[in-house]
Amino acid sequence: MAQYTPPELDSRRLAGAGFLIAGLVAIAAGLLLPVVLGSFSRGQTLILAVVEAACLAVVAAGILLLARRLQTSHEALWALARRDELTGVGNYRALHERLAEEIARHRRHAREFALVLLDLDGFKAVNEHFGHLEGDRLLTEIGMALSDEVRAEDSVFRQGGDEFAVIVPEANAEEAEEVAARLRARVIRRGFGTDTTRPVSAATGFAMFPADGDSGEALLGFADRDLFAAKRERRPA
Repeated sequence: MAQYTPPELDSRRLAGAGFLIAGLVAIAAGLLLPVVLGSFSRGQTLILAVVEAACLAVVAAGILLLARRLQTSHEALWALARRDELTGVGNYRALHERLAEEIARHRRHAREFALVLLDLDGFKAVNEHFGHLEGDRLLTEIGMALSDEVRAEDSVFRQGGDEFAVIVPEANAEEAEEVAARLRARVIRRGFGTDTTRPVSAATGFAMFPADGDSGEALLGFADRDLFAAKRERRPA
């Protein structure tokens, strides 16, 4: 999943401001000309009216262009507020919003979906032995790896620390377990997971809607307990 880059000030935004300024200046000049030059003939008045109409059109175009740019900036900021800065996947806020959306959608159609939680084992040792920069690099790589592993309709989030979450729409319990197994295997193939002296693996837990909970908090709580049980039992990756 690509990192998000905020939009920069571009020529289209400057062009919109230029349209507005030029149009307003031209309209002001048209209003002042009769005062400065006196009365106009019918032909001159018609020409002035056409010019002012054209200026109004330029102003309208400038306003429209700026409105579109404002909408684009708003959408970009909305996305940025829901993206984890380090890994590029969705953040905690995005996870809760998406859970609410999926709950409403699957309840409406009487369908089920899965929430999978994944927690890294061995990540603390990476930070201790190689430093936090390497730990951040590993988290970024794992975020990208998880995003590559899931389907296009699935969503990956970082809850915080070394814990990730995946929403798997239209999935039953068996399919959720298969997704969890694939994610655990993918972690092993990434970063320090190939270092047999300091392996990094992952434990997973999952919850099903609506069987294990009918709210975001309930699903997260159930999945977290399942994850804790998996770590306690030292489920193989």
